[in-house]
Parts: sequence; structure tokens; C-alpha cells
Amino acid sequence: MISLPDYGFNPGARRALFIGMRQAAVFHWEDNDLSDALLFEADDAGRRRFRRYLDETPDIPVHVLVDLFDEEYRQDTVPHVSGRDRQALLRRKLVRHFKDTPYWFYKVTGRETGARRNDRVLISALTNPAVPRQWLAVLEQAKAPLAGICSLPIFTEQLLAAIAGRSDGRRLLVSLQSISGLRQTFFDNGEFRLSRLVQIPRDEPVCCPRFIRDEVGKIQRYLNSQRPFSSEQPLHVHFLLAGKLVQELKSAYSHQEFVNCHFRDLNELLGKSGSGRTVSTPCSDRYIMQRFLALRPGNCYAQPAERRYFFMRRLRNAVAVAGIVLLLGSAGWSGPNFLGGMAVKRQGDAAQKKSQTLAEKYELARVRLPETPVEPSDLKTAVRIADSLTQYKSTPLDMVRLLSDSLDRFPSVQLINLAWAAADDPETVLNNTPVRTDLRVAMDVAGAGSAPAVYHAALLEGRIEPFNGNFREAMATVRRFAEDLRDRENVHDVRIVSQPLDISSGAALQGNTRSLQRRAEFILRVVAARGL
Repeated sequence: MISLPDYGFNPGARRALFIGMRQAAVFHWEDNDLSDALLFEADDAGRRRFRRYLDETPDIPVHVLVDLFDEEYRQDTVPHVSGRDRQALLRRKLVRHFKDTPYWFYKVTGRETGARRNDRVLISALTNPAVPRQWLAVLEQAKAPLAGICSLPIFTEQLLAAIAGRSDGRRLLVSLQSISGLRQTFFDNGEFRLSRLVQIPRDEPVCCPRFIRDEVGKIQRYLNSQRPFSSEQPLHVHFLLAGKLVQELKSAYSHQEFVNCHFRDLNELLGKSGSGRTVSTPCSDRYIMQRFLALRPGNCYAQPAERRYFFMRRLRNAVAVAGIVLLLGSAGWSGPNFLGGMAVKRQGDAAQKKSQTLAEKYELARVRLPETPVEPSDLKTAVRIADSLTQYKSTPLDMVRLLSDSLDRFPSVQLINLAWAAADDPETVLNNTPVRTDLRVAMDVAGAGSAPAVYHAALLEGRIEPFNGNFREAMATVRRFAEDLRDRENVHDVRIVSQPLDISSGAALQGNTRSLQRRAEFILRVVAARGL
């Protein structure tokens, strides 16, 4: 088993994988500081230990930093275009220069001063993809989220800004890594130009100043031989070292011309970066990884397929955050409603208790009342029926007044008999009976609906007096009497049921000259609406 610290849940936790040719190291970032490195050899046993480490640690994104010999750099120019056109031009150049690797990177560093003002472009690639792939395959198998891949020379541009504080002039950054070797990266006025990695021989002491001075001298001579890099300006060499080696190199470079040496003690830099740890070796792995995880530079080489678990993790976190926001929003929205519902429930409970109390008091009062022959509910129904009868009762008084007004106009019309009824049907049939005052109203006496329509119907039997035997004149008088009634307000219908003389086609006419009818009798049916 691999002995690991306890990495509980920490949203600010980070980790990085530092890949060299013969080893890989894992650093964990927590509370603005790094843990001790976990080293894995670049063989099958080391990769199995690395897989076991991934299985035993939380799902934290992995930032990969590589420091390999097989990394090439080219300075090139492209026409000043933008968008998809620039991407197409650069992709053709990348395919032409580095067709055997998918790990490409380009960066526009500036523009030329000539007439065409083309863009200056830095192109780099990992020409031996097998080295990083053997570690990336383990990350893929463990479904570890890969945040991105960057190389130490490209990251050195940000590192130099933190160390030197300025980027003008010619500057060479020299650092010693335990898993890769001696790295020298040259910048001209802040632009990356070249980088060189030298592997430390196994029989050479790491802290040998002679080895470092010889290798720095080689790159100095190369820079002086190259026309673009030759200049009368001095070369600023920044050494990232610690311990006794710093003093030894200071004495070795005390009499250099056109070279300004700046010795940066790693322990001082670690203290300025917020780390509470120190190093006892001249290797700068800890400080470089401290700055790498603090700055977290963007991805340079990782392919989209290799980063899919990282994208899925970010999507999962976004969904979780959205769920929390929705939960808090729904809680804020439903909180007042819940409180209002609780208040209504309390009011309902209080009303129910009050109703129960009143019911108990009513029952107690009812028991104390004297006994009655009927139940209170039956009395209530009887009262409602009496009210309904009072509301809807009808009398023949209005109909009599109506007929009296018309009879005053026709003195020859004499009333013999009158039948009357009140009903909801205007076609109520009346027979030749004396006056009736019965009420027939269609309503629900037990209910409380609106009042139905009520009609007054009267069957009037009369005769013409005096009658001289002129039936034509008698029939005309009856018609005028009926028209007078029909013109009255609220009269619904007036019909002549029987004329003084039946002149219909089906009637049988009989008699003789000696017998004359001395009476002219008729029957009228009058229907009027209620409220004459």
C-alpha cells in the first residue's frame, strides 16, 4: 500500500503530476502549501503504484507539467489574420512540422515591424508522445479528471515574471529538477526563444558547480554565435538554487563580463510564495510546483478526449451548484407560503374548537328547553313553508278590478259567472264553475330559490242585455269587449270561447220563424301576468 495523507473533502484542494524521463512525482496543494512529493518510477511497477494511488485518493483534477528532452520549439510567422483563418494556417504549419504527434501548441508572441507586419508565432510540440502517454493512460483507466498539460519551458515565462519582476533584455533562467535534469530557458525582451534540458550524469554529484557552469557556458556561446540573439546588452542569468551551491556559484561567476548573475535562493522564494516548508537540496521541484498549482496555467497539449472526465466533473459540479441554487430559491419562495399555511391551519383549528364549544353549549341549552310535540328541525321547515306561502299567495282581486274597468265601458255586457285560478302555466284550463281562489304555484316550498312566474286566469260568462234579437250587433259588442281587455297592461291573452251565436261551419242551424232566442250569452277566457 502507498502511505498517503488524509485528503478529506476540500473544494480548494489541487494536485499536479510532474513527468520526467525516468520518474514522475505527484504534489498535493492544500491551504496554500504543498505536501511532500510522491515519486513513481517510469516502469510497469511504478505505473501500477501510480494507479493504486489514484484509486485511493479523492476525485481531484490533475494538472500535468512535463519536463522532457523530446520537446521542440520553432519561431515562425503567419499573415496577420484572425479567427478560423489563423487557426487553419497554424494547423497546416503544425501538421507540416510535427506530423507524428498530437501534442501541439502555438502562441502568437507579437508582430513584425516590416511592411507586411506578419504575426510572430511560437510553435512547440512533444515529439515523443509515448512518454506522456504512458502516464496519461493510467489517468484514463482510473477516470481521473485531467485539467491540462503544460511544459516547464512554456510555464517558465510566468515563473520568470514572478522571480525577476521584469522581462526586458536578455534573460536566462537556470533551474535544477530532481526528476529531469538541468533546464535552461532563454527569453529575449520577454519573448520565449529557446530552452535546453541536460540530463545529469549518474556519476556526477548533483551539487557540482563545475557541471552547472560548463552547461551554462555552452548555451552562452551558442547565444553569442546566433545573430538574432547576439547583442551588446549583458545577459542576465537567474539561478534557482539553494544551500551551499549558491555560495560556490557566486564565487565562480565573480569575474564574468557581459553576464549579470542573479542567485535566487529557493527557501526565500518559498517563503514569499506562502509556503512554510524549506528545501535542503538545490533542486527547484517544490518551488516550481508551488507556483504551478498557484497559477494553474491553461492547457497546452492535452487533447479534448483526454480531458473528457474533467469536463464531466465540471458539468457535475455546475449541476450540483444549480441544484443548490434552485433548492435555496424554492425554500425562499415556499417559506412564506409554509408559514402562511401554518397560520391558516392554526386559525382553522381555533375555529373548529370554537364550533365544538358552541355546539356543546347549544346542545346543553336544547336539553334545558321544555319538551315540544315536534322537533326543532320540523318547526324550521314549517316556518319556511309559511313564509313561502305568504310570499307567493294570490287573490282574484286584481283580476276582478281588471274586468270591472272593462265592464264599466260596456254597460250592455252583464256578468253571469266568473271562474279564476293562479298558476305557473298560462294555458291553465278552467271549467264553468263558480269563482275559485285556489293557489297552484310551482315552487319548492322547502327551498329558497327565486320566485317563479305566476299567471291569473279567469273564465268569464256573460250576456248582452238588453238584447233585441240582433246577433250581429251582439257579436260585435263581444269582440269590442275582448279587444278592450286585450289592450290592458299585463294582459297575456284573451280568447272568445263562445259567441252569442255559433256560426262555425260544423254548427247545426235550426229553428222556425215563430221561436226567437231572447238571450245572447258568451264566454271569454282572460289570462294576465302577476302584478296587474
